[in-house]
Amino acid sequence: MKCIEAILGRRSCRSFKKQPVEAEKIKQMLEAAFYAPSPANKQPWEFIVVNNPQYNARLKETSEITKEKLAARSGWQWIPAFNIEFLLQAPTLIVVVGDPARNGAEQFLDVPSPGYLEACSAAIQNMSLAAHSMDLGTLWFSLYEKADARQIFGISEDKDPVGIICVGYPERLGKAPFRKGIEDKVRYID
Repeated sequence: MKCIEAILGRRSCRSFKKQPVEAEKIKQMLEAAFYAPSPANKQPWEFIVVNNPQYNARLKETSEITKEKLAARSGWQWIPAFNIEFLLQAPTLIVVVGDPARNGAEQFLDVPSPGYLEACSAAIQNMSLAAHSMDLGTLWFSLYEKADARQIFGISEDKDPVGIICVGYPERLGKAPFRKGIEDKVRYID
């Protein structure tokens, strides 16, 4: 699969088959993550691969509570109806953990940027594209409180659980969501 094809064809998966993911495919996803760019090549990421459904259940339980809090705070009507059953279906979770101490020089700017967070996000994208190229589905899950993720997955307080990637063989994939065009989102300076 060509790179552009993978980028344009990747979708978030919310329905997984009960088929486990081969260890070799998970390894290839992780290798793709390791090649993401990072400020000063600090590689500020760690990964926790979870193949035990008890962790999925604990994550779903705490995330249901998080949904209630978010709905109350935001007033967004769609949140209570957002179905997170896919957490119980995903045969593998990959927890992406960032190390805020491993920023690059951008931490010394007048307005510092979180380089570790940006690098971890690039690693997540690399994993998602690698998975898609191997006929796997992924979903970048972020509907959790960081304290809950730290407790569930044994992550120390000095680390940041940036995202949880649900991985598995897709039962079905949705259609591409609407995207604004280049003319709406790009400005050229000559």
